[in-house]
Amino acid sequence: MSIAEPIHVNELPKPGEISRLKDNYIEGEPLKLILQDEQHLTETLWWPSKSNDENYILFVIPGNPGVIDYYVEFLSTVHNELGKKIDIVGASMLGHSYGPHNLGLKNLYSLQDQIDHKIQFIDKLKSRFTSQGDEKQPKFIICGHSIGAYIGAQVLKARPNHGIEMVYSLYPTLQHIVKTPNGIMMNFLFNERPRSLAASFVSNLRYFIPPTFFKFLVSSLTRQKESMLNITLSALLHGHVVENTLYMASSEMETVCELDEEFYRENLGKFIFYFSEGDKWAPLEHYEDMKKRFPEGKVLLCEKNTPHAFVLSHGDIIGKIVAGWIVSKTTRDLTIDN
Repeated sequence: MSIAEPIHVNELPKPGEISRLKDNYIEGEPLKLILQDEQHLTETLWWPSKSNDENYILFVIPGNPGVIDYYVEFLSTVHNELGKKIDIVGASMLGHSYGPHNLGLKNLYSLQDQIDHKIQFIDKLKSRFTSQGDEKQPKFIICGHSIGAYIGAQVLKARPNHGIEMVYSLYPTLQHIVKTPNGIMMNFLFNERPRSLAASFVSNLRYFIPPTFFKFLVSSLTRQKESMLNITLSALLHGHVVENTLYMASSEMETVCELDEEFYRENLGKFIFYFSEGDKWAPLEHYEDMKKRFPEGKVLLCEKNTPHAFVLSHGDIIGKIVAGWIVSKTTRDLTIDN
């Protein structure tokens, strides 16, 4: 599914405003928005609901690189499996994609900067989806992938009374990232000199070689399917964007160390942790550690051994799994309410 040019807005449009903002809008397709606040322009994808009677909002926080366009297949699957009866909103990481929202090309954003941004973002969502004069408050499900799972936990910690009912932690990097197989192998790249060289290398490639050969080169190296390859080329592979992803990774290595066991134990009923056996960022040892610490928790291991970067090739499979979790939760809630 191709993504149209983004629409600049100050908040998510009301249902009646969508057709005015976007001609020929097809129900069920994501709206590409650049959401503006006092500090940032945020690249946002929104799947509006057909009828969201229970006011559930799935807030999606990507991994690193934090390009939300990579998540279209995954989130479109979730939306369709749920009959389009839930609003889904995903936000790119600051500085992680090239476009009209990221033209300053100066700021580098740390992990804490990204956490603060996602807290501000959910504040904005809460304001938008709170019905005036109505007791029905928004109910949030956070879905965080990789470092997005860590950020999702920090959002819950900062906003415990925001109506965050669940946090789905997919392939979660929650502890000692620098000691994981990929952390050990790649940590050198996140230091200042190597990441600056990597950014310059990408910039020079884009400048000096023809676009068709650049595409062939990236395709040969990544083996990505066409839709994902186009996102990599248009959004990710720009010098300052690459530097931002590596800079954030360096702060991840420094920040994500000991697991905050007390916090997870106090909020265990809100979490689903989903690991995969062959994952080199959230390895099997982390799954086993979480099972040992929280035997009563929902700590799951993928039966299909899907890759850490599942959105590139297995978005539909994981989308159906996540949709199943949401159906189970909302069905259970309706039964309790009645």
